[in-house]
Amino acid sequence: MIKAVIAVGVGAFVLASALFISLMLGDALFTPGQIWSAASGDGDRLSQIVLFELRLPRSIMALLVGAALATAGGIMQGVARNPLASPDLTGVVAGAACAIVVVISVVQVDTRWLPLVGFGGGLAAGVATFTLAWKGQIQPLRLVLAGVAISTVCVSLMSAMLLFSGAEASELFFWLAGGLAGRGWELLDQLGIWILVPMLVTFLLSSRFRVLLLDDAVAQTLGVSVNRWKLFFLMMTALMTTAAVVVAGPVGFVGLVVPHITRRLFDEQRASWLPMNALIGALLLLLADLLARLTPGVQEVPLGVLTALLGGPWLLWIVSRTSRVLA
Repeated sequence: MIKAVIAVGVGAFVLASALFISLMLGDALFTPGQIWSAASGDGDRLSQIVLFELRLPRSIMALLVGAALATAGGIMQGVARNPLASPDLTGVVAGAACAIVVVISVVQVDTRWLPLVGFGGGLAAGVATFTLAWKGQIQPLRLVLAGVAISTVCVSLMSAMLLFSGAEASELFFWLAGGLAGRGWELLDQLGIWILVPMLVTFLLSSRFRVLLLDDAVAQTLGVSVNRWKLFFLMMTALMTTAAVVVAGPVGFVGLVVPHITRRLFDEQRASWLPMNALIGALLLLLADLLARLTPGVQEVPLGVLTALLGGPWLLWIVSRTSRVLA
């Protein structure tokens, strides 16, 4: 228990340090003294705008999105009992992206409504996935197949709409690659609660999640309603993943890779396993977003590209290690 508390404390300290560094670095460099002056109201107005209207909300959203995707990935891999499961398998990622692409391509809509559109599309896809997967109980194989089927339909529809979206196509392609450019406090106010609440609930009920990692028969002998709790955790996953996608676009690899990193530090049966997923995921996405901002060029690199570059080699290493073990 003490070791877990120390690990979470160290992780939180590293995360806070990375957040402070993300405020310092960018097109305009700030010293710790300048940041303190701006925070206390003594700095110039331009510095305050750059730090607290542009960089701070973007960095907080990077932390929340990374934490949500990593937590959702850990839950999906546990419930599906598949080390290659990710939040994408619930169908909500493709559903949220598809809803936004279709609405932008078909009608002229105020951008303030796009978060609601994406949220509705993601939840609709999640409900469709769970409905198809339900056969008296949540079966991991049916869940994966249903998620893949719903995602395929959404991606196909989205691809068709992109062909006819005209001038909006380039912006939509950039958004589909993932990124946090231009996100501010308004979007954070709208969707932050939909990330925080499901994530905190899963932390508080992590003891139930750890029971689900056991064999179903063993979990039932312990008095746990396996199907009910699987469905509950999948719903929490769908909520936080949908909100994360609406904020940052369909950012990949975080939910798939981070649980593998966490397993090398902690056993899944530890109470701190899900919170450590959140901390590592938040740190990974914050660093990726910082690299996206610091990359020289007219247009910043999409966040999804950087997470793929960071997570891809790790995933290939995991696959090669697994192949050796199986051989």
